[in-house]
Amino acid sequence: MLRRHQGLGTWLQAVFRSKETPPPLSTTTARSFGDPDQPSFAPLAPRNMSETGGTFPPLQPLPSTSVIDVAGQPTEVIETVSLVRSKPALEVIVFPGNPGSGQFYISYMRSLHEALMKKVGCIRVRTLSHLGHARGVYKPAFYTLEDQVAHKLDFLESYCSDVDAPLLVVGHSIGGYMALEAVKRWQARAGSRRVTRSASKAKGTSRRTHPSDSCRIMALMPYMQFDEDCKKQISLEKVARRPYVPAAVAGFLGLVVPKFLTVRLLTAFDKNLERESAGHVADQLLSYTVGHNAFSLAQDEFRALRGKEIDWGWLRGNKGRIGWVFCPGDHWAPKKLWEQVKGEGAGDFIRFCEDQFHGFCTSARASKGMARLTEEFLGGGGGGDDDDGRL
Repeated sequence: MLRRHQGLGTWLQAVFRSKETPPPLSTTTARSFGDPDQPSFAPLAPRNMSETGGTFPPLQPLPSTSVIDVAGQPTEVIETVSLVRSKPALEVIVFPGNPGSGQFYISYMRSLHEALMKKVGCIRVRTLSHLGHARGVYKPAFYTLEDQVAHKLDFLESYCSDVDAPLLVVGHSIGGYMALEAVKRWQARAGSRRVTRSASKAKGTSRRTHPSDSCRIMALMPYMQFDEDCKKQISLEKVARRPYVPAAVAGFLGLVVPKFLTVRLLTAFDKNLERESAGHVADQLLSYTVGHNAFSLAQDEFRALRGKEIDWGWLRGNKGRIGWVFCPGDHWAPKKLWEQVKGEGAGDFIRFCEDQFHGFCTSARASKGMARLTEEFLGGGGGGDDDDGRL
């Protein structure tokens, strides 16, 4: 009886989310949304949708926000889990750019479920906000780029070392640098531990591949080096030298300007910024502490990445599991970096997408295109270097 009621609740969810007339409630229909009798990880919905002729839109999960402990640091995590009753068949971790609030990536996270659920089954997506970049979730401190990389490494070690499902680590902008660097260190640390334990390891026992060796990494317009020829980077470097000034301006605006007016001004100024993302700016970034952390991180990015050599050797050695996405007019991941990545053979999946832009996470349409590129990277389709992100 309990199972019957669970199936009824899931069926009603589909009814209210669908514009189509629902099929009659039956055991088959309820099972298509994840009955416990079905095998785990099976792409359940497509089979019964074709049987009934229905065109239900994929059920997009609502995001949940929580605060977890990562090596003693309070950390905001935005999480979505597919609305099917099975264990996740894919784990996705997202590291944001700067500013590093995970709230900006909700549209991308939900689009991932829409793009992947039919082929993968249940997936779990977690976006990790940077230290000090989530309003109300921070210690009274300012964090460097190295602090943020160490934070991501601590998260991977604490929360991803024992995952059974395949793992994908996605990094956007400076988060792309963090993703590559954190996984590289995670792999090195896990390898050194295996060496020290090898003497006491029982003969003939087998050990599964560590996630740091098998996880895939997707760098979305990654910021890898300070560009001395980029006027925008040079201008922003000057502003970031005194992070308390723009932080004070942000805090003042957050106090005196109503949210609805802030949203209108932001969307008028940036045509790619949608109202929901503008609301996140007003809620998350217009505070002194978050603003100071964002500009302090920018200041340290410019310092740490000035003249820094990219580790092409490690990238070539792991090219089969690394994906790269670039776009036109990008000041942070310029076209010359795309050419370098191709020339160095640093990845088997390298895309230059004409219809994308650096701040894709502020647009539902661009987020959907990026989710489709993620699907392609995971084996969902082909495409050349000029793919525009539409399947």
